[in-house]
Amino acid sequence: MSDHKSQEPYSAKDTTFHAFKDSIFEAFSGTKDPRHASSQVCHLLSNVLVITLTGILCGANNLKEVAAFAKSRQKWLEKVLDLPYGVPCYCTFWWVFALLDPQQFGEGFLKWMQLISVLTGRKIIAIDGKALRGTAIKGEPNSFIHIVTMWACEAGISLGQMKVNEKSNEITAIPKLLELIDIKDSILTIDAMGTQTKIAEQIKKAGADYILALKGNHSKMHDELENFFSQAETIEFQGIDHSSYHTVENGHGRHEKRHIYATEEISWLPEKEKWMGLKSIVLVVSKRTEDGKTSMEKRLYISSLPADARKHAYAIRSHWGIENQLHWILDVAFQEDAQKARTGHIAENMNGMRKLALSILKQDTTTDGGIELKRKKAGWDLDYLLSLLGIKSF
Repeated sequence: MSDHKSQEPYSAKDTTFHAFKDSIFEAFSGTKDPRHASSQVCHLLSNVLVITLTGILCGANNLKEVAAFAKSRQKWLEKVLDLPYGVPCYCTFWWVFALLDPQQFGEGFLKWMQLISVLTGRKIIAIDGKALRGTAIKGEPNSFIHIVTMWACEAGISLGQMKVNEKSNEITAIPKLLELIDIKDSILTIDAMGTQTKIAEQIKKAGADYILALKGNHSKMHDELENFFSQAETIEFQGIDHSSYHTVENGHGRHEKRHIYATEEISWLPEKEKWMGLKSIVLVVSKRTEDGKTSMEKRLYISSLPADARKHAYAIRSHWGIENQLHWILDVAFQEDAQKARTGHIAENMNGMRKLALSILKQDTTTDGGIELKRKKAGWDLDYLLSLLGIKSF
């Protein structure tokens, strides 16, 4: 992907966009332009990506809206980008995102995040899937595209993603995702679908630790842990070496108590040798009272970490955050569930662009209000847009 510098001088106001543009060019320099080499290509792939990401930051939810954004901001874009043929039309955006190799896009995505991000300390990385429900074929309710994402919980950024045909295929996607980045010294949290012996082994061999949810897909082991903790609760854990931690949350008419128990007393567990590095088992008991009704839920986990209930509580809570910090925001603020485009790689590639935009928007602390308001403000106020693009670390 070649790069042509604009001949127009940049004002001081636009130098931030210049730096942002250059970071995109550098990250995606190895990405192959999918358009046929023998045809006339009027718009650099890098420019298409820069305009798309900027448009999404400013409120565009789909490629038609991105094209409309480009047209409305054409004079400014022509000043800060090399656009001898003007701004791309909708067809150009459509073809690029339909044909662009998601794996190459994902590699560029990761390089860009590494260029602009500073992640320090032991990272908690959640891996979870999301259905793009708008992509379902009429009459086939389970035909929607499913995206599995690696999410850096503390930083609030996506580290990688992969499309699968259905939720069960997360088992094959997770090992590939784990190969994308260096996970050494990280803690990986994965829901029950990814609780597999080979995945646990891959995590440990990479120098990381795991906390894996346990449900019906390992029914025998689940029942054994359930029976163990049931008896332990009955005797209030007397005689059992364990760690416990308790939290209380109140808000929006809801009162919730959580009790977390962790123990390394697992010599009795028949399947423990199958799980590389398995060190502790964890029980989370949640009691929630809302509108006068009380419900209780118990969750079980296996872990390669020592039996520190507080540390497990933090990591598990961080994993749950992927639902409201990523999936819920994509649906509400970016209207992702309403997007029906599924031709070629449009859905997966646009999902990645929305995550890039969300990663930028989440870092802004100058604006009171949610992601939707920040996107509107970016569309209204060029100075604010440039301040967003000037963020250099997460």
